[in-house]
Amino acid sequence: MKPISTSFLIAFLFLLISNLAFSQQAQLQPLWKDGIPNNPVNYSQELVRTADVNESSPSQMNRVFSQVSEPEYIIYKAVESRNQHVGIVICPGGGFRDVWFDREGVDFALWLADKGITSLVLKYRTFNKDADGFKLERDKFNPEVYADAKQAIYILKSKADELGIDTNKIGIGGFSAGGALSLMATLEIFQDRLPEYAEHTKNTAPDFACLIYPGIADPFYKAVGKKRPVPPVFMVNGAEDVKTPALRCLKLYETLLENNVKAELHIYGKGGHGFDSGIGRGFAVETWQNSFIAWLKDMGFLK
Repeated sequence: MKPISTSFLIAFLFLLISNLAFSQQAQLQPLWKDGIPNNPVNYSQELVRTADVNESSPSQMNRVFSQVSEPEYIIYKAVESRNQHVGIVICPGGGFRDVWFDREGVDFALWLADKGITSLVLKYRTFNKDADGFKLERDKFNPEVYADAKQAIYILKSKADELGIDTNKIGIGGFSAGGALSLMATLEIFQDRLPEYAEHTKNTAPDFACLIYPGIADPFYKAVGKKRPVPPVFMVNGAEDVKTPALRCLKLYETLLENNVKAELHIYGKGGHGFDSGIGRGFAVETWQNSFIAWLKDMGFLK
């Protein structure tokens, strides 16, 4: 039997320590630590399934949650030596039916941590109208999931000192339906319908927004003109996207500029709906995350 080489042992120990650190850090926490009084988004059982994992995935996981009654979150701290004192709430997509927690949440958070940005990945409440016993109308659901997004921003602001975040550099971003939720929170569309349990003493308006192939409903365009001020907005979409068409991003971009909002829009020739990091989906589209970092520098959030 050949002796085990020193280099192999070092590599093995490094992998073991890395996996242990990941497992210790990646602990889901309740979004509402005291619970949600008379929670109207109520399912008998939360569901989770595992989808195929992309080779480029930093987490090498791909959990998909549905029938979420009790929202949760995970915080991924910036690498200490690179901390830029910026925080962001990440809202994964899934049509509000699912939450693609890793592919459109944790993976982005891990990538951002390496760039010096702290992230809170949000597992928000879902709208599964076909679930047994679920009778809530969508109009009643929207303020509840909006409250989840606002609470996530509140948590980052409340933990700013311990996380090393500047409270004036906390944004929100999301993919697809998570992009729609991020836009709701940015434009504060349901602020006048915020549930009583979700009222905050701290300001929960984000300082910037990152929208990745976002779902954009018609009321969002009108809301831009009503909200003052609207923080800077970064948008990404693919010309091949038929679920959340790039034309709607173009219209939102035009509306933002008309209202003197700082905005940047990238529409890539390659990239259908759900391209997440863009890696392996086209040469240009896989650069969007780096473009986001460059934009944050342009906006003065990063050095």
